[in-house]
Amino acid sequence: MANDCKKGKTGIFYTKEPAGVVVMQHGIEVYRYKSVQELVDAHVKGMVALEKEMESVLAKAYKPD
Repeated sequence: MANDCKKGKTGIFYTKEPAGVVVMQHGIEVYRYKSVQELVDAHVKGMVALEKEMESVLAKAYKPD
């Protein structure tokens, strides 16, 4: 993808009014959290789900026939 297609901010930003955290990608708001703790909790929940899925994938791949 050309650089000119990637306009706008990308990252995690704090907001004052309303207070919270905003996740932006190429200038588009992807998600808004009410607090940093809410962002952290969502991240941890997602990582736990990914870990469980990977355990399942690996178990199937190495399961004896």
